[in-house]
Amino acid sequence: MEQKKERKNNIFTYIIIIILIVLGIYVWFFYRGASKEDLVIAYEDVNQYSVYNGRNVYEYWRGTLDKNQQIIYDELKEAFLQFREFFATKVDKISYDDFYKVYNMVLLDHPEIFWIDSYNVVQTLSKNVNTNKKIRIYYAFSIEEAQEIKNRIEEKYNQIIDGARQEATDFKKIKYVHDKLIEISKYQEPLENSTQELQTIISIFDTGYSVCAGYTNGFKFIMDNLDIKSMSMQSVGNEDKKRNHIWNMVNLYGKWYNLDVTWDSQKTENEEISYDYFLKDNDEFYTDHRMQEGMPVNS
Repeated sequence: MEQKKERKNNIFTYIIIIILIVLGIYVWFFYRGASKEDLVIAYEDVNQYSVYNGRNVYEYWRGTLDKNQQIIYDELKEAFLQFREFFATKVDKISYDDFYKVYNMVLLDHPEIFWIDSYNVVQTLSKNVNTNKKIRIYYAFSIEEAQEIKNRIEEKYNQIIDGARQEATDFKKIKYVHDKLIEISKYQEPLENSTQELQTIISIFDTGYSVCAGYTNGFKFIMDNLDIKSMSMQSVGNEDKKRNHIWNMVNLYGKWYNLDVTWDSQKTENEEISYDYFLKDNDEFYTDHRMQEGMPVNS
């Protein structure tokens, strides 16, 4: 009886050892030190990019970052555009909170990057990102899927871009885009299991059903293509995460104005477009919105 018990204990011990060895190999492989070959560098030829090239995009939030944060920003952006599974950073040290902040700002500045799912970094005990290790990125779509989605949506957004270019002034272009985004879509109440598509330009230019992120990303995407300065504003830190919201600011004749296509779309009645949240100054707009740190301020 004792021999059987001892044999079972030995088998169990061997199993645990094997599991630990396999796990150790996986951890070593996944988190092994990065090399120079893992650094991400922008392509010289824009035709090398599989979907979008990230050029001619107004990067407001990048300009609010310090030097190291801007390095991470550029590396993340390039890794996203190149569909890199892993990449290494040149930065010696950055806190996890700062890394997360930069990650979000890349996506705020670049609505054309719709295929990101999440990322994984190695953290030290001091809550810093271990920049000697590789950073892994997870994608919601493969390159082929993203290319297919682009082919599917570009006709619709090109129609809006072409129509806006026919307008005589930037004011009329902005109004045209605001109205068209409301015309082509309906607001979809977000659910806990909301799909990735709802949070990106896919929703506004493909399915016709969107949430605030879809309206906001769609507006900035078209403004970038019209060479009009625009940025996305996000209300963060609310106790109730379901109340988090995102909208735009746009620069018109040298001054920044607030614009919330989502809330205007919800107030539309009898097929008449609402302009309650169209090109409003801060005093009027932020009675029911929340200011974000680092937002543009008119001089």
